[in-house]
Amino acid sequence: MVSLLNIAFCSLLLISVSANDVSTAGLSSLPPFTAMFVFGDSLIDNGNNNYLFTLAKANYVPYGIDTSWGPTGRFSNGKMLVDLLGEFLGLPYLPSFAATQIQGRNITWGVNYASAAAGILDETGRHLGQRMTFTQQVQNFQTTINQLKATMDDMDLSQYLAKSLALVNHGSNDYINNYLLSALYSSSFLYDPTAFADILIKQYKTHILSLHDLGSK
Repeated sequence: MVSLLNIAFCSLLLISVSANDVSTAGLSSLPPFTAMFVFGDSLIDNGNNNYLFTLAKANYVPYGIDTSWGPTGRFSNGKMLVDLLGEFLGLPYLPSFAATQIQGRNITWGVNYASAAAGILDETGRHLGQRMTFTQQVQNFQTTINQLKATMDDMDLSQYLAKSLALVNHGSNDYINNYLLSALYSSSFLYDPTAFADILIKQYKTHILSLHDLGSK
């Protein structure tokens, strides 16, 4: 249990929040947000993997047992960090990207692109089956942008995105479902820990800059 708590705590520290004019004084000083866009892994996946062929699923009991809605694909007995943050910011619960594509869900308040087993590197988690890698999540964000363009002009879209919140939680799977699984992945043989960390940072930076180029500030 202690190790799981440490992993969760470290993951929270790795969350990247990007928004215009955000004060460092704390969440209480954050300005109103138009929407929230979420990128990450199982710690914040709210159901995307329900639609994939993968072993990394949480759409069954005991997941969700402490909520009125039951199992939803969240890897939690209750609400997740992004659910609580959305409540704090006054935003509705976000739809998963997969649900928006299949069920036509409302994307006005944002979208959750997180996928269990996904990592910063494309190969991470492949032994578990399908997952939306960070690369795919960025591409899915582009799909959402294209959908939003049908509802607002370029200036309104730019202002909307500038006032939105982008939350990223990635990296732990690149170790537990890649680097530390030497029987399945060659990364630990090819790179020492420092070199592997440098690769992750470089790729992470590339994805963050891509999100910025798409309008997320």
